[in-house]
Amino acid sequence: MLATSPPACPVHVVGKRIERAGRVVYRDPGYRAVAHEICCSGRTVWVMFHGGVASSQEAYVVVRSGDAGRTWRLVSSESYFGVNAPHEFDSYSGPWTIAGPSDAYFTGSCPACGYGTVSLWVTLDGGVHFRRYRVPTLTGFVATSLHVAGDDVTILAKSMLRVGPRTRSATVEIR
Repeated sequence: MLATSPPACPVHVVGKRIERAGRVVYRDPGYRAVAHEICCSGRTVWVMFHGGVASSQEAYVVVRSGDAGRTWRLVSSESYFGVNAPHEFDSYSGPWTIAGPSDAYFTGSCPACGYGTVSLWVTLDGGVHFRRYRVPTLTGFVATSLHVAGDDVTILAKSMLRVGPRTRSATVEIR
């Protein structure tokens, strides 16, 4: 049997622009984009732009396309930087992933909140609605990766403190 690779993402990102077939189809409304992340599943594309940090906040913008990059919808941003989106995760974005065309999982953290908090934000409808799951067992930690297996999302994290365990994981059951 011949192994096949997943289809390539129908868009690519250059600076603050998303391009499809050599044409600009979206511009990041944030004040500057220094990095980006992209995840694709069939015709669905999610892009997160990162714009640096200031005053215990991170400039991030998340957009989604359900039609192979023809049209885009603003999903989430840190409002401190002047972009008003329907959703705001936490002051810092963390690892994220998608699982099919409608399901996306984002971690957020707030290092300035007490000993530092971690939360999981889940959408099962393409970013229209999100449910926030607090992850108190990761207080004092920062998420480094996440893995989705059915209804379970496992978050791996590293300690922000100089004492105690260096890493920890927590599994959240999505209902």
